[in-house]
Amino acid sequence: MRKLFGTLIFFFLTFIFSQAIAQVRVPFQERASQNNQSRKTFEIKGDFVLIGNTNLTLQNYGDNLMNDNLLIYVDVDGDSNTINSSSATLKFSNENGANTDCSQVLFAGMYWSGRGPTEDEFEVSKGSCINKKLDRRKVTLKGPTGITQTFTAKANDIRYTYGLDLPNDLGLFVGFVEVTDFVKNSGEGEYTVADLAAIEGTNYHYGGWSMVVVYENPSMINRSITVFDGYAFVRGSVVADYTIPISGFSTVDSGPVRMKLGVAAGEGDVAAFGDYFEIEKEEGSGNFIRLSHSGNSINNFFNSSISTGGNLRNPQLKNNTGMDISIFEIPNDNNEILKNGQTGTRFRYGTDGDAYVIYNIITAVEANEPLVEGYHYITPDANGEIPEIKPLDEIELEVEIRNLGQISIEKALLELNIPNGLEFVSAETEYFFSNSSGQLPEFSNGVLNWEIGDLPIPNSKDQILGKIAYKVKVTGQCNLLVQSCGLPFVLDGNIVGINSITGTSMATAPLKIGADEGGSCLESPIYGPVLLDVLAGEYLIQECGFDQANSLISICQPESNSVVNISKFNSLFPVGTRYFDSFPVSESTIEYVNEIPFNISQTYFAIPSDNPNCPKEFGLRSGFFDLEIEIEEAGCGGSITDRLVTFNSLNQDIAVSYDYLDGNGFVQDYSRSFPVGKHQVVAQNSLGCSQELEFEILPLQSFTVDIQKIGQKGICPDFSDFALSIAIDSEIEDTFYLTIEGTTGEGESFNFTNSNLSIGTFEFKEIGPGNYNIRVENTEGCSQSSNLIIENEDIAYLEANFEWKSSNINQSGSIEPNEIILFENLSIGSGQLDFTWDFGNGVMSSEFSPIHSYTEPGNYEIILSVNSSDGCFKEIKKIIEVGGPALRVPDAFAPDKNGSNDYFFPVFRQIESLKLWVFDRWGTLMFYSDSLTDKGWDGTVNGVNSSPGIYAYKVEYWAVGSQTKVVSGSFMLLR
Repeated sequence: MRKLFGTLIFFFLTFIFSQAIAQVRVPFQERASQNNQSRKTFEIKGDFVLIGNTNLTLQNYGDNLMNDNLLIYVDVDGDSNTINSSSATLKFSNENGANTDCSQVLFAGMYWSGRGPTEDEFEVSKGSCINKKLDRRKVTLKGPTGITQTFTAKANDIRYTYGLDLPNDLGLFVGFVEVTDFVKNSGEGEYTVADLAAIEGTNYHYGGWSMVVVYENPSMINRSITVFDGYAFVRGSVVADYTIPISGFSTVDSGPVRMKLGVAAGEGDVAAFGDYFEIEKEEGSGNFIRLSHSGNSINNFFNSSISTGGNLRNPQLKNNTGMDISIFEIPNDNNEILKNGQTGTRFRYGTDGDAYVIYNIITAVEANEPLVEGYHYITPDANGEIPEIKPLDEIELEVEIRNLGQISIEKALLELNIPNGLEFVSAETEYFFSNSSGQLPEFSNGVLNWEIGDLPIPNSKDQILGKIAYKVKVTGQCNLLVQSCGLPFVLDGNIVGINSITGTSMATAPLKIGADEGGSCLESPIYGPVLLDVLAGEYLIQECGFDQANSLISICQPESNSVVNISKFNSLFPVGTRYFDSFPVSESTIEYVNEIPFNISQTYFAIPSDNPNCPKEFGLRSGFFDLEIEIEEAGCGGSITDRLVTFNSLNQDIAVSYDYLDGNGFVQDYSRSFPVGKHQVVAQNSLGCSQELEFEILPLQSFTVDIQKIGQKGICPDFSDFALSIAIDSEIEDTFYLTIEGTTGEGESFNFTNSNLSIGTFEFKEIGPGNYNIRVENTEGCSQSSNLIIENEDIAYLEANFEWKSSNINQSGSIEPNEIILFENLSIGSGQLDFTWDFGNGVMSSEFSPIHSYTEPGNYEIILSVNSSDGCFKEIKKIIEVGGPALRVPDAFAPDKNGSNDYFFPVFRQIESLKLWVFDRWGTLMFYSDSLTDKGWDGTVNGVNSSPGIYAYKVEYWAVGSQTKVVSGSFMLLR
């Protein structure tokens, strides 16, 4: 690809840039393994391997053709489901006769780069792969064992551009994932990378991958190895070079000095010359020597070549159309470039005609370093066994400090990383040499630091110079115990210090955790973190509802509930976890955002946001259970107050334990005696679901009943005041059932019930004479009953009363002789009533409401005597006037002109004269008349209707043979 050329930019731990910083899109930094993130430089007996290949090649291949020609997919895996693939073979060194079976992988990083697509996801087609979806953030890796896994780059690993223009770095993208565990488990052999997000065509496309593996072997020489990655975009036509110093290593004190470099870059062109790579000859001299390797030249360093030590690749091409991957030694005959004891150097890079991105650099320096060992282990129990570890346990660990080299160490410092999920408890230290300069350990922000001080040269290699014993407590938090991909808690650490000879920082020393005591790797040290395998299965079921062995989450709701809210998983998985119905995630995969179907036959996948390549597979099961509380029945009136309570589980196949809140925790006892009062018990089944049970033990026979007959017995009042009073009293709130049964005085059956009485006094009036049984029962089944006789005299009452009516007048004055009078009986009383009327003229009657008339004028006394069968006697007397004048005033009228009751005027007889006055309520005269023939007041004043309401009247009248009489009162005007 012919284009303008920029500046090659290259980064190390202590890179100091003098120019062209703007082209560094992602700064280069040391890459550490997730298994030991504090170890950024590997000071080991071992080496690194860099392998890789291209997934695009020329349709018409030529060693010197550039990628502006037609590129097509490489596909070597024989899998019809992949659209492109290439492979490279990983092989460990047998330096010094090293047995490669004893090599231990410490770090493996997978990188891929390309140009062509401008979005992360896109579709391509080839052969049987129709509409194949590719993703720039994903690659599929197949190892020597045949295991295949799809890996996804995180958001910031490393850089993705979205355009082919200069601001988007011409569309060059780079991805990264750590594959340490995958390579550890797969070992040496052929690795194939498939479905890399590249596209075929002629627009200067490229696409390929590389993988760096750092490993150790006890038979190999000491090296200081650092892996750097970043994103340095280079494009330009101006001749320029850049000097980059590095420091922090120490070459051997004597003998040949060797340094090996690994470089991976993208889009370097085979036919674009002018880029170079130089190293300073002697530190600080300012003289630089250009470098090259077997696959390139000093004037075209990045030329689409892959030179990685002769390992097998498929395809094995010279022209890799944009992929540059190389390992080479710095030429240092007679130590002309790097001297003994040297601790730093400088590189210089430049170009005058190429464009590319550098994303990975590895350095390995044969070093003369102090050799300190920290032996990290779990303290055995009294029987010499490693104890089982469960949630909430306290675990003691120790680190023994040794100096295995012949250089004393100054200011040694032990750093122990305590992961989230382990709580630091305490630490104690001990020295086994005099005049130690160390300090007490301190814990802060998840790191336990012990300033060991100066470490002398020991008397023997096995001498322990110091030791720290510390304790941690295992968490009980569910989401920390349900580790993604089943990882245990990782306790890692390292030792740093100063080389007493050079005064420089020694290489970070990882902690030893044991030795390979079997096979051909006898006594080979094993370095790495201590893994605390926590036996959390039972705890997870009981406290978290998660069956780890079967990957089942217990949902404490019945299966009839069709969905489960995502919030129920918050305690099990980290914040930001996403939930799917399949993995790897594809177009047909369903993501659940708020709720998951409650389907016990479905498998689900929880994918943490910080580790998308490690899903947690799980299923659901219902942990819901029903309980029945059975309280012992006891005889009423007993002296024993404790009652036996039994909890019956209706789900017999799931064990249930009970916490009686007595400080003893959960027990298997499903019954216990309780005293009177309210109680709480917590029930929990073996699936981790729990219920709070509340119940109450009521006192036995703890209520009283008082039954009374109330009323004026033997007095015969005018009205019935008899009632049956039932008073219920209890020490506790309760509900009572009342039954009244018996036979009335007439011989009829009587039955009355009330099932919802509370404490209090109740009166029952709807009951007559008879013989009754009254029974009151509480909710415990205890009852009290009493027989009661209600006699006639208990309820006897009597009132005598009557009125009379005639066609002319109604009890307002005298009536005329021989006028028919109706005497209306208004008497009431209990029992059977007998009546005797005395009309005052010698005539008697026993009728209820008799009719009578008088032949002679006069005043007559009417007497009504009433006898009841209940023994009561009442009498009432009234005077009736027969003959003579009479006048009656109406009490209301309605002047609505309907011809009835339209006027207000007195009704009279035998009256000679009268005067009528009508007043309103304030005394204003509304009407006056002195005519016997007047119609009366029509309800108006001066032609205006008066308001309805109450008005007053006064009548003054005179009859022959009598004096003037005056009557007054009130009446209603109705409208």
